[in-house]
Amino acid sequence: MTTTTDPSYVDPALINPRAVRLVEAFKNALARLRDEDGLTFDDLNAVADLLQRIQTATGAPLALVAMPLYSELFQGGQDGYTPSEDVDSPTYIPGSPRIDNPGTLPMRPDEPGTPLIASGRVLDGHGRPLEGAKLDIYHAADNGNYSGLYDDGVLRYNLRGHLFTDSDGRYAFTTITPVAYADPHITAVDGVAEAVAALGRSLYRPAHIHYEVHHPDLITPWRGEIYFKGDPVIPVDFVGGTLAPPALQADTVLHEDPEDIAQHGFQSPYRTMEFDFILKTRTSPDTITPKATPA
Repeated sequence: MTTTTDPSYVDPALINPRAVRLVEAFKNALARLRDEDGLTFDDLNAVADLLQRIQTATGAPLALVAMPLYSELFQGGQDGYTPSEDVDSPTYIPGSPRIDNPGTLPMRPDEPGTPLIASGRVLDGHGRPLEGAKLDIYHAADNGNYSGLYDDGVLRYNLRGHLFTDSDGRYAFTTITPVAYADPHITAVDGVAEAVAALGRSLYRPAHIHYEVHHPDLITPWRGEIYFKGDPVIPVDFVGGTLAPPALQADTVLHEDPEDIAQHGFQSPYRTMEFDFILKTRTSPDTITPKATPA
């Protein structure tokens, strides 16, 4: 028996007013770009075609490939708190090993790169330390690759680990200094270099370390990337030229004194990096002075 369905019928229970409103707002935004900035249908097709070719080359979901278009829009942490990304990083892998505090991220015996000692504190909006905050930490190797994402013989959790802050909210770990990198899968796609250059951007991402911070008192977990102050790649970041505001840039120092190097157990110059996270908890004020000095 065949059931005839009224083709004009839409179940009212399935209508999502928010979805309707967002689609209309998106179309209105495109219309403004058409009328005020000369957006054409060919422009949209060119963007869609390039994204599709990147997706084919990388195997990444199309939504992830489009991240450079919208990543700068979704960054929280307003009102003076450390800005946080509201999107998950595609390079995150759960289950990293726990390290001591201070400790050392897992790495190969001959891990290339300049040694780095990273440290700082995790504080609430009153400047009080968050004891027992879990920091998931990871970053790319000296060649720009993240462990566990490629079949390259590198251990799954190389340069990945987590630790817990002490009673003063402090953390410290040793690793190697990240460097700027470009994804070879993306750079090999025809048209990418020209499209990026047309936007005044580089094919490279600035050096950075990924963190996720979890604590029962936090309103939401913190996730994002910490960059290095003075990195010339930051203003032309492939993903977004404003993705690394000053509030996410850490101070770094190069240490070259032979005695200092030897005391820290290194064979060559090393760097130190200081960064404090100021995060909103359930008892924090709504607004604080940016980079407020802890009490």
